[in-house]
Amino acid sequence: MSEKRSARKNVQFANKKDKPNTQAKKIEKAKELTESQKEERTHKQKVVHALKLEEINEQKQQLEKKKQNEIIGQLKAAESLNRIGAMRLRFKTMRAEAINHMIASQPTARKAVRLECLLPPVQEYRDLKDTLDKLQRKRVEKLLDDELELSIIRIL
Repeated sequence: MSEKRSARKNVQFANKKDKPNTQAKKIEKAKELTESQKEERTHKQKVVHALKLEEINEQKQQLEKKKQNEIIGQLKAAESLNRIGAMRLRFKTMRAEAINHMIASQPTARKAVRLECLLPPVQEYRDLKDTLDKLQRKRVEKLLDDELELSIIRIL
């Protein structure tokens, strides 16, 4: 048994001598692994960062496109309003010219005046504000409230 013990001790001593070398190798391998892992991590981080930048750029482009589409829509609406206004103006001028031509082509002045009274070349815009003063307003209200028409009927 003593031989076995001495053999074991020799192996243990040999292992102890080998251990620092193997431990150093293991540490170096671990460092290499950690360095390669660090490189992989940095590479992954760079890829993730690049993807985030691409997403941000895409969002910015979509926002710009949305703004441009909105501006284009507003411009189209303004252009259509201008076209409609121009078309109305053309219609009014053509109508006035046609009425003036019809009035001018009447055989007599009396007929021309009658036609002009019926068809004015230019439509007059009237303000629909109240033109009555207080006294006139009271008289009109009195006439409207009179159901028996006593204030209207006069016997002479």
